[in-house]
Amino acid sequence: MTKPPSRRELLTEVSAEAARYAAAGVRLSIALAQQLGMPLADVQCLGLLTAGPSVPSDLATQLGLTTGAMTKVLDRLQGAGYITRSADLADRRRIVITADPEGSAALAVSYAPLREGMSDHLAGYTADELAAIVAFLRAARQLADEETAHIRNQGIHHATRRSRGRSTAAAAT
Repeated sequence: MTKPPSRRELLTEVSAEAARYAAAGVRLSIALAQQLGMPLADVQCLGLLTAGPSVPSDLATQLGLTTGAMTKVLDRLQGAGYITRSADLADRRRIVITADPEGSAALAVSYAPLREGMSDHLAGYTADELAAIVAFLRAARQLADEETAHIRNQGIHHATRRSRGRSTAAAAT
């Protein structure tokens, strides 16, 4: 009879699987972007907009892009019919970005196999088990966001910029 894994072994497994899960998510995003003929940043932006409307500066921060690069992403997405830009009713100087329902529906087709597979898999879980999964995913996302903010606060605010104060020689090593 095999001894069940210890708590320590299970924690090690969770940590390893979480890293594999994150890497698989990146690979999936890249594959979908290639399949759709879209830049990765565009697909990631659309993913962020599934949570609801946002403003360009928040999207840029979440994606690690400069505001100029974010404008180019939004121009492409609007041109392709995936988003709309509108004035913020609370502050007409601000622009609000909203996912276009028709564009979102077209994109959702690409995610349907994954969504259906996960739905089938999760059908066997109890409500308590699903609540534990949601809590874990939420905590993992929050920790990743906090670590990203920590890294950016150390001088690298955007993926396209080098840290201020680093010499070219130091950056090359």
